[in-house]
Amino acid sequence: MSTKAEKSRLIYQTIGWPIGTGTVTPKPEELEEITEFAFKSRVGLLFLDECVNRGVALGPKALELHGSLMARRRETDRVVAKLARRLDEVAKGEWTLFKSIKPFASTPNDTDWFPFDAKRHKALIDHLCAPGGGFKWMETAPRQTTLIEEGGDGVTDTTKKGGIYYIDCYVAPSTDYFIYLDPRRMRGYTEILEIAGYSVPILQPHAELTSILFHNVFPEKSFNIESYYLVKRYLDLMEERGTIDSFVDVCREQKVEYAAAVNLALARDIDAAQFAITDPRINRILDQLGFSDLKIKGFDPTGAFPYEFPASVFWRAFASKQRDRTSFLSTLNQFVHMLNPVFFADVVRIVWRRTVKGGVYEQN
Repeated sequence: MSTKAEKSRLIYQTIGWPIGTGTVTPKPEELEEITEFAFKSRVGLLFLDECVNRGVALGPKALELHGSLMARRRETDRVVAKLARRLDEVAKGEWTLFKSIKPFASTPNDTDWFPFDAKRHKALIDHLCAPGGGFKWMETAPRQTTLIEEGGDGVTDTTKKGGIYYIDCYVAPSTDYFIYLDPRRMRGYTEILEIAGYSVPILQPHAELTSILFHNVFPEKSFNIESYYLVKRYLDLMEERGTIDSFVDVCREQKVEYAAAVNLALARDIDAAQFAITDPRINRILDQLGFSDLKIKGFDPTGAFPYEFPASVFWRAFASKQRDRTSFLSTLNQFVHMLNPVFFADVVRIVWRRTVKGGVYEQN
């Protein structure tokens, strides 16, 4: 097994859809070869859990990764609960996690959160970093401050390798100065999940998926195996709660209809190519969003993952988001800051890497 396409197909057919209904059981020698690829595709723990459930004998590499990912999940949960306790001391009900807790076995690279009132960001950072607070400053970006939990002192760096200890504290969900999710509109879209014995606020499935799908296109510019399972599992949760129409409403409210449709169109094609199924929920949503016939040029659902969105998709999603006043004003703010030659060069470098040179995000 040498190609990415072959590895991707084995992962899909092992996990299956729904999760746990895979029809392929990897051979031990295949497992050793595919383990790292599954990890980079952000489904390492999900894939290896399915192998263990099937009674597949894990080789040394797979066994080591499975153990380390389970430990990483437990330790991340500890850090998340510690963060939540600390924030709740001064801002209970005024913040939420996003893009951090997945509806299946996973190990995030970092923990993301934002306050509903962006003006409280600095005070909350100061509270977390106060003596005895348990968190330390690492770096600051235009709309984001990265902290590390004290257990990561001396073992963390800016690559976020190993995850666990990294906390991305957003003024508002954004890329540089460009805000892609208005935090004020997310108030009332949260629910509580118990993590490591503590009640932690997370976004409800229909709001969470809205955030994830735009972020996949801008700035990540990629759709990986995990992306497919996120779409499908969140659709399950929305169907159970009767919030599929609410998801469409949030997409419209946040002006992310195109970005959401692009992701859904890819999931629709993967359904057909990998599992020979049709998901009427996806067709219904695409129709409501006005993209029932959307096809993404060059996408091969049986091909290699991660798939890198074309630059045309990347920029159309950005342009479409400009209909949102908050995002439009943040774009103007971005342009003003680019008058600084140093900042301008940094932005050009990032844009070149994302839209011309390529380079999609992988788990590390």
